[in-house]
Amino acid sequence: MESLWIDLHDGCVIWMSSLIWLVQVLIYPNFRFIPEAEFPRFHKQHCDRIAIFVAPMMVQPFAAAMVLLSGTRPQEWMLHASSIFLIYLITALFSAPEHNRLRAQKNPRSIERLIATNWGRTLLWTGQLGLILVRRSTG
Repeated sequence: MESLWIDLHDGCVIWMSSLIWLVQVLIYPNFRFIPEAEFPRFHKQHCDRIAIFVAPMMVQPFAAAMVLLSGTRPQEWMLHASSIFLIYLITALFSAPEHNRLRAQKNPRSIERLIATNWGRTLLWTGQLGLILVRRSTG
């Protein structure tokens, strides 16, 4: 059963690591080029559609890490759980408020803050991917 939780966790982290880099280097910077009149509609569609891909993948790795804390390598799972908690915190304190501002109208300062603060989430997901690669390469 532990191996199933590990595989689910690792798959979600790999997915989110890939997706966050796409968001960071392509999607958020392209917010700058959406015409102001079209931005609220565009932003709503972006948020609605990306949530389908992000929401389940943000919950599962944390749940798996919590389950796996009592198994083998508890220090690694504590790192994963702590990292995901920090991602939740960055999302709540920085990303969500900027998205809320952008919901009503295009705001170049909010777009730039969104890009800047998203680096924290990008690096945390990437760090988790690094932990997975080390674990899987050392057996």
